[in-house]
Amino acid sequence: MEHKKIAVIIIIISLIIIYIANNSFAYEYQTTNYTLFYKENGEELKENIKTYIGDIDDYLIPNSSYLHSDILTENYDFITNFAIDYIISNREIYTDKIIDSVVFTYKDSDNQTHETSKYIDISEIYKITDKYFGISDYYIINNNVNIIDNYVSLSDYTDRLFRAKIKDLSIDKINNMIVAEVNYDNGDKYKYTFRILDNVLKIYNIEVTE
Repeated sequence: MEHKKIAVIIIIISLIIIYIANNSFAYEYQTTNYTLFYKENGEELKENIKTYIGDIDDYLIPNSSYLHSDILTENYDFITNFAIDYIISNREIYTDKIIDSVVFTYKDSDNQTHETSKYIDISEIYKITDKYFGISDYYIINNNVNIIDNYVSLSDYTDRLFRAKIKDLSIDKINNMIVAEVNYDNGDKYKYTFRILDNVLKIYNIEVTE
């Protein structure tokens, strides 16, 4: 009888652990797929922007590149690196979409040499760039990626991390743009500019203001 009680307790504890793990994963999946809708209520919009930026600035800031334009999203190398970093960082979501293929050797942002044999369908790249920047079906110009039969190598452009947290922010609407002045807890200040497309905010540019 005592053994049965122990077995029941073990089962209950196991179910609790599974429940917590599943809910934690569901939360992670939800936050990394956050859609930023335009809101007329300024305070609500400001809080939504804070959540949105806080979810993806780890991919935005380290991958930022202005080699071709002073408008961040006109640098297609950047949006590609952003999408790949997003996929690598959220690999559990894309497990069944990543394949093994030809080993590709590339250099990262610090000119360090790496190899990868992991690839993903180019459509997954475009889904991410469309979601966050409103840009898709563009020509991938990156030297650090390999494309085989519409599969793009998961080349990790940088292993740099952006650890700062948002302290506060202010927003302003200018024509069809939303400008967010963001202050981080490490003293960094960034200006994020969003375009409003079909009532959804898409990142247009990021500028360092301090």
